[in-house]
Amino acid sequence: MEEIGKERITYGTVAFIGYILSPLSWWNDIFVNIPISYIVAWLVSLLIPEAFLIAFTLTYITTNILGFILMHLGIEGCFRKNIRFDKKTMMRYIIVSTVYTLIVVVMIQIGLMALS
Repeated sequence: MEEIGKERITYGTVAFIGYILSPLSWWNDIFVNIPISYIVAWLVSLLIPEAFLIAFTLTYITTNILGFILMHLGIEGCFRKNIRFDKKTMMRYIIVSTVYTLIVVVMIQIGLMALS
């Protein structure tokens, strides 16, 4: 397989994993993000019992943002030859993903999007 084909498969896989973690898939919460968040919160609560809720919430938000970052990275990797992995690029991914997550939350809150 040629090098470009391998890169597209790799970046496509990264984008797919991002989609699975992102709130764009209707089933991600029940099957992916909530179980991951619960496990992480449970592990944290073994050390700090009163931290379960905050650990759960932070992990849940992080999985959604990570999903957007991975989708962004994967899609960009499929269509661009050279992707830089420096601090500036990663900060841009984090900012764009966080803003997009906030937009989705606001749209759900005002009724423009439904969770199911």
